[in-house]
Amino acid sequence: MEKTLVQQTKVSEQAQEITVRILLNGMLRELGNGKFYQGVPKYDSLTASALQNSTYPLHIRFDLKKSEVFLFAPVSYRSESTFHNYGMPLWIMDHKNQTVSEADLDQLTALVYQELSEGATQQGQELFTKRIQNSFRNLQMIMNEGLKDKDALTYSFLESEQQLPVGHNLHPFTKARMGFSREEQLLYGPEFNKGIQLEYFLVHKNCIKENSVLDISYEEFLKSLVSLPENLEQNYLNEGESVSDFYTIPCHPWEASYLLSTKEGAEMVSNRTLIHIGALGEEFYSTSSIRSMCSENIPWMPKFSLNVLLTGSIRINTEKDLARGYASALWRKYASGSFEKDFDQFRLLLEPVTLGVYHENKNIESLNLLIRENPFLPEDKIILLARLCQDEPSEGQNFIQKFFTEVSEKQGTNPEETVKLWFEKYIKLLITPLNHLYSQYGMAPEAHQQNLLIQLDDQLMPQTLFVRDAQGYLLRESASEQYTELSKEYPEIEDLFIRDERLLDIISYHVLVSNLTALIASLGKTGWAKERDLINILHDEFERIHQEEPSDFTRYALENRYWGTKTNFKAVANEIDGITSAGAISYARVPNLLHYHYFSDQLIRPKGKEVFFSRYFQKDDVTVTMRPIDLDEDLEMLHEWFNREHAIKIWQMNWPIDELETYYRLMLPGDEAHSYIVMSNGEPTCNIEVYWPCRDIVGDYYEVLPTDYGTHQFIAPTDPKKKFVSPSTQSMVDYVFAQPEVGKMVGEGSVDSLASMMNKAHVGFKVDKVIEMPHKKANLNFCYREWYWEKFPQNKDVEFTVKITEHE
Repeated sequence: MEKTLVQQTKVSEQAQEITVRILLNGMLRELGNGKFYQGVPKYDSLTASALQNSTYPLHIRFDLKKSEVFLFAPVSYRSESTFHNYGMPLWIMDHKNQTVSEADLDQLTALVYQELSEGATQQGQELFTKRIQNSFRNLQMIMNEGLKDKDALTYSFLESEQQLPVGHNLHPFTKARMGFSREEQLLYGPEFNKGIQLEYFLVHKNCIKENSVLDISYEEFLKSLVSLPENLEQNYLNEGESVSDFYTIPCHPWEASYLLSTKEGAEMVSNRTLIHIGALGEEFYSTSSIRSMCSENIPWMPKFSLNVLLTGSIRINTEKDLARGYASALWRKYASGSFEKDFDQFRLLLEPVTLGVYHENKNIESLNLLIRENPFLPEDKIILLARLCQDEPSEGQNFIQKFFTEVSEKQGTNPEETVKLWFEKYIKLLITPLNHLYSQYGMAPEAHQQNLLIQLDDQLMPQTLFVRDAQGYLLRESASEQYTELSKEYPEIEDLFIRDERLLDIISYHVLVSNLTALIASLGKTGWAKERDLINILHDEFERIHQEEPSDFTRYALENRYWGTKTNFKAVANEIDGITSAGAISYARVPNLLHYHYFSDQLIRPKGKEVFFSRYFQKDDVTVTMRPIDLDEDLEMLHEWFNREHAIKIWQMNWPIDELETYYRLMLPGDEAHSYIVMSNGEPTCNIEVYWPCRDIVGDYYEVLPTDYGTHQFIAPTDPKKKFVSPSTQSMVDYVFAQPEVGKMVGEGSVDSLASMMNKAHVGFKVDKVIEMPHKKANLNFCYREWYWEKFPQNKDVEFTVKITEHE
């Protein structure tokens, strides 16, 4: 008994860890309301009272404006994106009431709901909480009772679909299945590997709208799915009725019971347009979506409606889904021949048969049916991308670590090299065909982590990619002219067209965020590959493809300052169903991950506190040195500096010391800027901040590039003999331009600071325009190396020491 209790406690902790991570990362991704916070404060006693006992040096501080509190979450793994891992406990800081408390899961849920909701209600919060609790309980059950044989890796299609204990990590309620009882969860949940016979109905042909691109009739097709009983007409039909008057339609067993309990279902049974046959045929198994089912011996997978609240939506086949599925099948049949010939290692799985059922002109969604291709053989090695992206808790190695250990053994390479080789092969199979589809055909499939299947070769390397969910095979509006003739013959094609701008955001979410970014984070968490190395590999592949076949897709991926990401969490908090109201879901912005290719760790994330830059200026007889600020040693000095008369008007940083400390504790671990102390002959005289404009507000005011780096400079002394303005400024510019990632330098000094602009002009900066920022009117100015060297040609080959620090 004691062993069971210990196991359940461990499972409960793991389920809570997953739930907390999904909630926090979802809020961070969609609201951008969190910043890294470093260390324990000296002057904020309330925050210090919580963090002083933390074993984590780094937290994310979430600003929960609607609740007027801050939430501090310990960071156990820092991702380059919004896929962090978190420790416990979480702390709620209420400075208004001077209280600090630990947040449990229910409190966190309430806070996240309040922040995401545009019109929070008690009823809305209760529903949001119920869905979180349902997902949490199901996670516990899955980890406690499911996946009994998860160590026996065969890489079959069904194994990959079913061994997904954590689920899709961008879904708000990853394992929520509201509508299933515990018994139904154990029966229909894919994790429990139960074979289920499908339920069948006879539906009068007058109630059916069939669309198919197959060259055989539905009756012939049905024979590949099930063998109907020979006595069907004798046992189920009345006199005057004929089997030829009906379609035989499969249904998910849960949905069959639901349908028969509805008014419309009862009416159809009563008027003999619906006849329930019952369970027939071979056993089918639930895939990761639950409503799509497969049998290894049958080349088709039926996709059913299921009136269960799964993750963020009730999962039904709408009329729009049927129309888009058929339109995609038409597109493949008539327009995609050359694509499939050129890219035989990238396959779009189609749904060539769709059935819609109607009663008194009303669509009966419970019986709407999509039939998907099942090309996978039992001996094929298949892995679902979501299986590699999930953060699966484990006592030892989790799945992704076990997988790459096995790949490494087969390849005869070390794990780090293996991960990089595997990732390179994967993105080569993915991006070129996706770009060609978009560029030449205007087609953009929703290739997110749960729609992307990877066929592996004998060495477990990616061999062929399969994308599914034909309702998401969309066409850009600007490509409509090339489909004019096809649209005339098959107007259903029109259902696929989407505005180009919207479609790029859809691609961004599905391919750039849910697919590539999530995979990079997951590979980074193995400890065998650095995310930055994988980002550089991905950047170079996009750059190569953009040179060979430029498109709006590659341009978006490489150049957009932000990538679009679907607001799944906002949608559920505001009770928007992502299936029936997809058009109502907005897109948030996350920083472009590929821009890290141009990120200077030396400038923005320098290590250590020691002097790393030194240069002697003979004319001024001064040695200028530079080091990152040491907050423990420099805070009081900086506070005194910013309260000097000449600093107050321009810098406006004469805050109370606790606010100044918070400013630095949020800046120093971040990616936007870093602060340095400049010393003249060993005496601190200047503070500079180096910032990355593509992550800074100034990037909103011009066509910012990821190679742009900006500076702020404050010279503290008032005594002209101690200012050393020119040496300090030259040293600042020397240091920034010494970094190879830098293209040009940027400044936005206040128009009220004539001295600042004169100082910048002195070293080669030129004013581009005046900009109105929220906190000041500023001269936007730029400087290139050539402009600087034109002013100081002797500095082109100047000898100075810069210690380039090593980074993890």
